[in-house]
Amino acid sequence: KKNPRPFKGRGYSYSMITSKIGEVFVKISSFEGALKEVLKILYSYWDIRHSFISFFDSETQTLKIISAFGLTKEQIKRAIFKKGEGMVGKAFKNGVPVLLPELGEKGYLNKLGLKNVVESGTSFLAVPLKTADQVLGVLGVFKKFKEGESKEKTLELLETIATFISITYLIHKQHSQERAFWEEEKKFLTQTLYESFGHEGIIGKSQAIQNLIRLVKKVAQTEANILITGESGTGKSFIAKAIHFLSPRKNKPFVAINCAAIPETLLEAELFGYEKGAFTGAFASKKGKFELADGGTIFLDEVGDLPLVLQPKLLKVIQEKEIEKLGREEPIKVDVRIIAATNRPLEDLIKKGHFREDLYYRLNVITLHLPPLRERPEDIPLLAEYFLYKFNRRYGKEVSFSQEVIKLFKKYPWPGNVRELENLIERLVILSEGLILPSDLPSYFLKDPDFYEKETFLISFKEVTEKEEIIKALEKTGYVKSRAAKLLGLTLRQLDYRIKKYKIPITHF
Repeated sequence: KKNPRPFKGRGYSYSMITSKIGEVFVKISSFEGALKEVLKILYSYWDIRHSFISFFDSETQTLKIISAFGLTKEQIKRAIFKKGEGMVGKAFKNGVPVLLPELGEKGYLNKLGLKNVVESGTSFLAVPLKTADQVLGVLGVFKKFKEGESKEKTLELLETIATFISITYLIHKQHSQERAFWEEEKKFLTQTLYESFGHEGIIGKSQAIQNLIRLVKKVAQTEANILITGESGTGKSFIAKAIHFLSPRKNKPFVAINCAAIPETLLEAELFGYEKGAFTGAFASKKGKFELADGGTIFLDEVGDLPLVLQPKLLKVIQEKEIEKLGREEPIKVDVRIIAATNRPLEDLIKKGHFREDLYYRLNVITLHLPPLRERPEDIPLLAEYFLYKFNRRYGKEVSFSQEVIKLFKKYPWPGNVRELENLIERLVILSEGLILPSDLPSYFLKDPDFYEKETFLISFKEVTEKEEIIKALEKTGYVKSRAAKLLGLTLRQLDYRIKKYKIPITHF
């Protein structure tokens, strides 16, 4: 390749060159790209037609060129130096600059084959790239000195440039190590999530759960939209994650949103995002959940609570694979798989005019139903032991169940399903030491099994459980209602209603 022409008629000063090189390292994020620009600047401002930057390779124990100007690939490939070998190896080994006035002098190895190519009287300068405690490599330049041009000043300038390169190299290396660490961490977390939400993580030996596992494994490999049905607390979000982490999209985002937890006025902005100035208070642009989930999966929990006014927009996303951002005229293409979940029969909502039938069929390509825990009592001991192990590890305990407790667990109808079981076991582990006995359970566990059949019990239990969850969330958030509402997946208005309903006293600190 022919060298580019130098800038004609432009004078230079040492400060000008260092300033230009400093700008390169600030503006160019790629380390390799910055090195190429540095060598171009040396040519353009200083007429250095051949130059290179080599770094020490600890594996081969040699110096290898990683960036060059005015050299062919074959020349670069040949120019490998051991410690102390030639001028380059000596500059590296001793950590001091080397200046060879003539290439014909003894000690010049001519590995680049430039001895008979460069202009007569060309000098070679090798300047070590070093930090306070180590030598990293060598900056090598071939320069024809003009009459009166100071060699000492030239070496000073090259040493300054070498310092720029060394510092940038260390920063680049640190960033690369951090990037590698986080990539490894991401890989580890992805694998952990895969193992947690893979089919092995769906706990149960009942026929219903075994059938569900087979279906999850099968539908995960497809691009079909999925509707997950089941009572509250059965683990619909868990199944959604399992599908995502078993699918080809597992390395892309999994984004979840609860359609019942966000006020109708904010839900459109949350789903589709908005541009700066789209409405009062929109001081900056924001990506919506669909844009964040691009390439991955979006989980629409409680989709039955999606306002009717937003349902056509969701239908358009499904049909045309694009979203309309608030305040933006052009649509944005998105590649998203939709998994929706509901604990309400959508068919009834369609009859009442609260849910669009065409949207229902778009979401309901495949249906997965999660049976309530009371319909699969054989799974209760397995789930109980799993949660016991989980919370024993979390709280550093060695708590265990008595057989009587397990029997009571199997008789109890679990109106709150798996979530209720998990919450109860966490409470038992925190409060218990050693063996958990029937006397450690809430009083309603000791009732006659027939008592559980009464509808009034299920209603009152749900209210007691909900009240306890609200109190727990308020205590955890220091009685800041907005934070407690977010923790519970409720709006502030919904939380206020329940606080009044259950007459929960608000403590102010």
